[in-house]
This record gives sequence, structure tokens and C-alpha cells, in this order.
Amino acid sequence: MEAQLKKDRKALTPRQREVFEFIKDRIEQTNRPPTLREIGLRFEISSTNGVRSILAALVKKGFIARSPKLSRGIDLPQGQSRGMRTPPDFSSEESKVCEIPIVGRVAAGAPMLAVENLEGTVVVDREFLMRQQNVFALRVHGDSMKDAGIHHGDLLFARQQNTAERGQIVVALIGEETTVKYYYPEAGRVRLEPANEAFGPIIVDSSMPDFSVLGRVIGIMRKY
Repeated sequence: MEAQLKKDRKALTPRQREVFEFIKDRIEQTNRPPTLREIGLRFEISSTNGVRSILAALVKKGFIARSPKLSRGIDLPQGQSRGMRTPPDFSSEESKVCEIPIVGRVAAGAPMLAVENLEGTVVVDREFLMRQQNVFALRVHGDSMKDAGIHHGDLLFARQQNTAERGQIVVALIGEETTVKYYYPEAGRVRLEPANEAFGPIIVDSSMPDFSVLGRVIGIMRKY
């Protein structure tokens, strides 16, 4: 087995081999894989896309298993580590928790889950999110939806999608500002309705290039 591993390593470029050894050592020493940011800092790779391309090559060559939706979603296939572990099935229904990205300020035209838009992650029970996929979280600012039970400081969870049904609560992007409102599509426009009589609706042209629906609200988490 050791001879085979040495032979296989010849298929890697020097940089790929360095990154793989770093991942392998980190998992064996701490039982936790590094994040993309940690790999970038270790090897002075300024772009997360650069890190992703190296990881994609390692996946293709069978050196790692990876779940892109998790910040630490890297593991070693059987035979690559001293523990001879089998890589976890990240999509398995057996997993009871999931790691949700917390989105901060989002710029129009930029990918919502780009690294520069993320403030961190939160781990929650899958049942709490009704086993929904493509979920993100954000901090609520303001009280325009207080009568809907959404308050300033709440951690709000939304399913990522670019449309919604009439009357659903959505996270919308207008320019570089995100807002949480009831969604009412109308002829040629969208009415974003608050749940607080102190605030008026926001009316936007549905064809505005800097307006988009980011997701539908599915839950909140609050600290007392």
C-alpha cells in the first residue's frame, strides 16, 4: 500500500502535493480539515478560486473527497491516512446537522455566497430547517418585520431561490442593500410589504437590473 501511495503521488504537481500533505497532516493532527481560507493563507494563494482549482484536481485524482457547501468539507479517501478512514457521505440523510453560511453585505451582480460576503457559519439541526437544501443565514437589521415575528438581531434562515410565491417572506437585494419583506409581484413591478405599520411598502420595477430575490425565509433563531 505504501509503495502504491508513493507511486500515486508522482501524478501530483509540486503545489498539489504540498496542499495534499498539508490537508493530510491537519486532519491527522487535529481530526479537522482546513478551510479554503486557511489553505490560502498557508500557501499565500490570494484567490479562493486558486485554492478551489487545486482541490478540484486532488478530487479528480482521488486524493481527497470534498463537499463544496461546507467550509471544512474535505476528507481523505480510504488508504490515504494512517487511520484508513472511509470518507463521509456529505449528502447522507444520516447527518443530523449542517453548516449554514452567514451572509453579510451583498453587492448587486456579485455571487451571494462569495467569500467576501460571508461573515461566518452556524451549525444547526437539519430538522430545524426541514431538511431544506441551499440554505443561507443573515442577521436582521431593523424592525420593519416585527409583526411577523422577525426582530432586530435575529438570525434568519432562507432557502436560496430567485423567485417566490405571492405573500411569502423573502430576502431581496436592491442595489447593495438586502431587505426582508413580504413579496407581492404585480403588473410590471414588485411590492415589498413590511410587517410594521410604521413603515411603508417598497415598490420596485421588476425589470430593474439591481433588484433580485435572493431567497425565501424558512426560519429564525433568536437569543434572549
